[in-house]
Amino acid sequence: MKIAYGTYATPMLSLEESLEMIKNIGYDGVEICISPKHKSMPEDLDAEKRDNLKGMLKKMELGVPALFMLGAVLNEDKKIHQERLELAKHVRQLAEDFDLGDTPVLSVGIGGKSNMWESHRNMLIDLLGDYSKVAEREDFILAIEAHARAMVDRSKRAIWVIETADSPNIKLHFDIVHFFLAGEPIAETVHKLVPYTGHTHITDAKIKEKGFELLLLGQGDLDSVEYVKAMHEAGWDDFITLEVSTMVWSKEEYDPVEAAEFSYNSLNEAFKEAGVPRI
Repeated sequence: MKIAYGTYATPMLSLEESLEMIKNIGYDGVEICISPKHKSMPEDLDAEKRDNLKGMLKKMELGVPALFMLGAVLNEDKKIHQERLELAKHVRQLAEDFDLGDTPVLSVGIGGKSNMWESHRNMLIDLLGDYSKVAEREDFILAIEAHARAMVDRSKRAIWVIETADSPNIKLHFDIVHFFLAGEPIAETVHKLVPYTGHTHITDAKIKEKGFELLLLGQGDLDSVEYVKAMHEAGWDDFITLEVSTMVWSKEEYDPVEAAEFSYNSLNEAFKEAGVPRI
């Protein structure tokens, strides 16, 4: 397995600065966040900038496990839904311009609230049907992220959605912390969800009396050694992508370089303790 870092953690840096930092720390890859705040929307990146980023990725030998589109699939506004489908097409073009190879992964949140499961799950499947058609036509994988307190917040729901969507172009964006926060055992959850997974995140959290706090990996209660070992045993041989939550990077004292270094050291050490090689 390999280690990547998401530029979601670096809205205060340019993409070029983020790539330099990520490479210098020792990461194998970078997940590029697509959002207005990060100045990385397709309209922000002209042909010259795209060519420059492609050159940097190649020269630095940084893999790109996914392009992470902020926002969510679940949306009752038909106009916004259509705009999101168009965005996916433009992000797919970014992947081509960055020379990311055949069938790149585009990642996005599912959205909604946990108590909307019964009332909105069929709507979600219908919306995913539209994404599936676009993904098949444009040749990409859409990896949809389950999230604590969102509509899909446990493995049983995640499996139902992927199986019901029934598309080779729709997979799970699997962040173990959200299932950990739902009280699910790490190794058991990994073995259940890896067969449905197209992309990963890992971050950390502390469970509190009322709710939880997302933290840098190594600052919370998640057993990352157990997770890495379980992912390896489950047959995952791609990137594990470190994420830094907005709960962390929105703080005034946040230092993007320190966060990236701390996260890298935590996950790299977990690989060593789990006896899992970096390949």
